Amino acid sequence: RDVPGKKVYVQHKIKEEEDDIWEQLGKPGSKGYFFLCGSKQPEKDVYKTLLGIMQSKGNMSESQAQAKMEELQAAGRYVTEVY
Repeated sequence: RDVPGKKVYVQHKIKEEEDDIWEQLGKPGSKGYFFLCGSKQPEKDVYKTLLGIMQSKGNMSESQAQAKMEELQAAGRYVTEVY
């Protein structure tokens, strides 16, 4: 996580993989799953990053991206187990 001169957090690594995440999680017909387990601390930043991927890669508005994330949660494809 520590890179000389800057901190690297999970949301940064997610952003690096945004093309694959879109293909597996957001793209129509995709069947991927996303699990976030562990500390509650990065949960909001991870969610915000995923919303951004839905918006940029899927050309979605903020409300459309939010609806997509809610759809993924309801389908059990976006799951958080945080403490």
